[in-house]
Amino acid sequence: VNDRAYNKLNFNIHNYFFAKSLDKVRPGGLVCFITSRYTMDAQDSKVRAYIAQRADLLGAIRLPDTAFKSNAGTEVVTDILVLKKREAGAPYAGEDFLESDTLQYYGDGPSVLRWNATNEYFRAHPEMVLGTPEASGGMYRSDGLTYKALPGNLGKQIQKAFGKIRGEMDYPAAQEEKPTAAPRTAVGLRPDGSLVLYTVDGRQNRH
Repeated sequence: VNDRAYNKLNFNIHNYFFAKSLDKVRPGGLVCFITSRYTMDAQDSKVRAYIAQRADLLGAIRLPDTAFKSNAGTEVVTDILVLKKREAGAPYAGEDFLESDTLQYYGDGPSVLRWNATNEYFRAHPEMVLGTPEASGGMYRSDGLTYKALPGNLGKQIQKAFGKIRGEMDYPAAQEEKPTAAPRTAVGLRPDGSLVLYTVDGRQNRH
């Protein structure tokens, strides 16, 4: 996406929408994203740091690779992230999610050897992972990590996981604007919309 305000970040398209959406939301507002697992699992934490500067992570849910198979025809692991926008300068008060540097091994034998990074949030909250981790790839090597669906209804599992995430919108009260000067009445009769020349503290002003 060619957007001059964000080109310097060099984010891919879904991380670009994270950045721009967070900048559009008022402090106190909630944002939910569905994104690939690499927003959370990428060893480069630049995107997560950008998010943490602006919002608190209230929680995340990892979906199995078949979550969108029926309607999108794709098998890919996705995450639901729930964020709350912070006031500028307010300290971070969300879940830990910046680090993704612990490498884990899945499977046995040379055909599934693979080390994969998993975000610290999911290591601390395995109940939010709605799938069983497995190595993915070809016959002779693994190209990545996937999550296979758990037994049961995925919709109910997602609903249960959302029940573990706590947070609500709480916009700060709007500040009442106070007039900077008392209203003045023009001398003589003037039709609406007229320009009136008057003097305040020795300075002429048009009104």
